[in-house]
Amino acid sequence: MQDWNTPNHHIADTEHGTLVFAGDVPLVIADWEVTENAPDRDGRVYASVRGWLANGGGTGRSEDPYTEPIEAGRARLVRTELRGRAPLTDLDVHVDYHSVGQPYPNTWDHRGCQVTVSWMDRRIDADDQPIDEDEIGRTKWTNPATGQVFDLTEAYVPAGECYYDDPKHPAFTWKHFDRWSGGVPVLHAFYGDHKTPAHGAKPITDGQWVRVADAPKFSECMAAVTADA
Repeated sequence: MQDWNTPNHHIADTEHGTLVFAGDVPLVIADWEVTENAPDRDGRVYASVRGWLANGGGTGRSEDPYTEPIEAGRARLVRTELRGRAPLTDLDVHVDYHSVGQPYPNTWDHRGCQVTVSWMDRRIDADDQPIDEDEIGRTKWTNPATGQVFDLTEAYVPAGECYYDDPKHPAFTWKHFDRWSGGVPVLHAFYGDHKTPAHGAKPITDGQWVRVADAPKFSECMAAVTADA
């Protein structure tokens, strides 16, 4: 995959691939590459395919509602058409967009939006033998130390904090994004209604958490402070 900073960056004459998602929605990427991470502490190997968005609208930025054809976040990949690679079929994946912008004056033949589709490819032990996966996709987890049951589909905030519910100033919440560490779900920070995480992750056992739905709202906290004054 050529660097975006290449002069007169063009994708028309590069290799294109198609990823088809649930609902028969095609995502076309150009100058693509497939990579995989080293195994994590639990032996999981995560892989991804990344390329330049070739059939999308909008900017690709996370706050742009016009990015097409598939929304960022979790998605169901039905099949891939990537020349030279065996097709991938029926995978739960994560879609992320990153816009590097366009130069001025613009000499590119595309919008300058990179798209990355990632998934948990396999799990192996120290001898490279496969391990059955029994955690990815779970929606409930019980903390063995406290007995607290977590709904992994919910958004959380640290216990004792007020949830900043002003729609003009979105707050950070913490959500499970299909990552585990040592048998413990990992929470990622999400900004506002973004579908992909921002920087920041920690195990769910790090601190105490309450569901956003149960957390006191910032407006309610301010009203209480005013009443006590």
